[in-house]
Amino acid sequence: MKSAAILTATYLVIAAAGCADIFGTSDSPELTKDADALAKKGNLPEAKDKYAQALKDNPDSVYAMEGDAYAKMLAGDFDGADAALSKAEKKATEGGDAYKDEVKKIKVRRAIVALQSGNLDNVKKFGKDSGDPVGQVLAAEVFIADAETDEALKLLKEAEKADGEVGQTAKTYVAMLESEDPLNQGLAAASALWALGQRDLAVEAAEETVRMLPEEREDKSELLLIWAGRAVTSGRPAIATGLLDAMSAPPPENAWRVEATKGMIAIAEGRDDEGVGVFAALASAGAPADGLSDALATACALTKNVETATTLAGSVESVAAARCLVEAGATDKAKEVVPSGNYKKFLEN
Repeated sequence: MKSAAILTATYLVIAAAGCADIFGTSDSPELTKDADALAKKGNLPEAKDKYAQALKDNPDSVYAMEGDAYAKMLAGDFDGADAALSKAEKKATEGGDAYKDEVKKIKVRRAIVALQSGNLDNVKKFGKDSGDPVGQVLAAEVFIADAETDEALKLLKEAEKADGEVGQTAKTYVAMLESEDPLNQGLAAASALWALGQRDLAVEAAEETVRMLPEEREDKSELLLIWAGRAVTSGRPAIATGLLDAMSAPPPENAWRVEATKGMIAIAEGRDDEGVGVFAALASAGAPADGLSDALATACALTKNVETATTLAGSVESVAAARCLVEAGATDKAKEVVPSGNYKKFLEN
């Protein structure tokens, strides 16, 4: 359900407002405001420098420590990020009521860092201890993956009170887990594994579960299509093919998505000409432009062939397409399709 990009964005979104006084020094989220803005825009090198300067100028600031942790996380230094957050948590705890809410947010951030590093025990620990809906859902997903349904439900029933996507995600999990149909419980487990980044396990868990759903279930075709797409992007094209074969009659509005997934499967299996042909036919048939662009960028990421990558994504104006072209070694072409913004500046430099 969640990508790394969403989680890193969440790290910033849960920033606190207001200010406090700790150890006689004024402390406030304003200290990292400029760095946060740069990070949200994707200008990570400058953001990292700003966070470092904020910490240098304000070594006792909880918010500067959190910014330092964020920069370390983005650089892949997960141990360093957690160490910085641990120090921030200690300072905030010592700061008393002024930092009461901030301690919760720091625990959520520690859960996010743990998820990025693959330490699911710490995701469970910090997410549960946070008392924050985001942390509760993260922890509940680990409990679901560990088949500890009762513990997961306790957290989810608290989190479902939250507004927005977090509350809705919790409600969806609760409905699946409390269903009398074991297939729904299986879907919950597969969804939790996917959200936790355990892609192979998630796809394997979902494969038989989705196939076994009754034909009269309205969302069966949609679920087969979703998990087929997930399977092919996880390096399991054979599973993707099996899931598509199990689809009796996709709704007309999804017909192009079925064909796009078949094109991705062909690319993933090294049948590049066939895959390129599928996407060319979809374009000629008038497939939705936005959806087709996303599918082309995704397919591009499944090939290591520069020519194929250029053919698929060479006309798609998106950061995803540009990144794929760079990975394939077609940097010049990436410069042509990247939209205005920080990634464009990065490529130009």
